[in-house]
Amino acid sequence: MINLGPRLLCAASFVRCRTKIADIGTDHAYLPAYLVEKGIADSVLACDIGIMPLKNAENTVKAHSLSDKITLRISDGLKEVSPDEADEIIICGMGGTLMSEILEAAPWIKREKMHLILQPMTHSEDVRRFLLSNGFAVTDERFVEDAGKVYCCISADFDGAVREIDEGFCQFGYLPPGDEINARYVNKQLRRVDVKLEALKNREESKAEYERLLSIRKYYEKGTGNEGS
Repeated sequence: MINLGPRLLCAASFVRCRTKIADIGTDHAYLPAYLVEKGIADSVLACDIGIMPLKNAENTVKAHSLSDKITLRISDGLKEVSPDEADEIIICGMGGTLMSEILEAAPWIKREKMHLILQPMTHSEDVRRFLLSNGFAVTDERFVEDAGKVYCCISADFDGAVREIDEGFCQFGYLPPGDEINARYVNKQLRRVDVKLEALKNREESKAEYERLLSIRKYYEKGTGNEGS
């Protein structure tokens, strides 16, 4: 039986679809194996861009006798996945900028009932920005600590509504209250904003970017009740 760490367990908790699941950047295929072994999914298409990761995945699949449940495929993002093979797409373990590029390159994902489970390692703001501008509603976010680092996991559903880009939301998400892990994530994002604000202060040529960052900070202050602090 596969044992997942907190990060991948968090992603697994968002899975809804028993069939037509694609795990992109699967690496060792631990997540697909877990989903099948637990009866969460009937089958999973596990993709990776590299030969060695797919070899690792093959070893996992064979070791757990799951060859009839998990299909392995070399694919650069979603390029080798056809629209009829995935109603639910999982992408974990890569930067948010790359993740957004992968989704952007597959316009067929923008359809009714498409569910995305996204766990960016960095630049989660790029992921949220993509979702808002491409008809996806962020339906849930959870934050989890794994090996001393805090990660966010985003659940999103396509509804076709193109939303206004709120840079504060892109940076912080829904600003969930209370939990220490949530606070660590938010504070990390806030430090990034504050460092940039300080660097751009009093630079006339960077006024537009400074104002954008300031609006992000105001979103944080309003959401946490820290206005004027």
